[in-house]
Amino acid sequence: MLKAGRTVGRLLAERRATAALELALVSVPLLGVSLGAIDLGLILWTQSALQGVAADAARCGAVKGTACSNSNTISSFVRTEAANWVLGSLLSSTSSPLTVNVSNSTTSNATCPAISVTSATFETVQIETSFFANNLLPPPFGIGSYTIDVCASFAIPPSS
Repeated sequence: MLKAGRTVGRLLAERRATAALELALVSVPLLGVSLGAIDLGLILWTQSALQGVAADAARCGAVKGTACSNSNTISSFVRTEAANWVLGSLLSSTSSPLTVNVSNSTTSNATCPAISVTSATFETVQIETSFFANNLLPPPFGIGSYTIDVCASFAIPPSS
């Protein structure tokens, strides 16, 4: 029994592996915070890129550009531009497809911010998709199911 007490005492006095143990204890939470920050950054970047795509599509539809003459061509414009901005192969997959709603009216629909000017007609484009990197990070680091929903409106100029 006395020998076991000396062995425990020597182990407690040993300081050679202290740095490795501290690194192991600190690296796990640090890795989790780092992966969470990367995931959040990807969400914000994707949302910002899709917001820009929605604004471009709304403007293109409002001025009746050659690529945006009706709802179908505006939807096609959104899908093409989104694929150029946001890792196109992931957005065109079945796991996170883009849902594009195009409307042309004097008021915005309920999912878009209200438009205070009612004397004009607006081209409104709404894009919705699930975040493409939902399953890239293992639990508990991944955010899980997250939907990105962006909307943009652009006033249609009066015809002269």
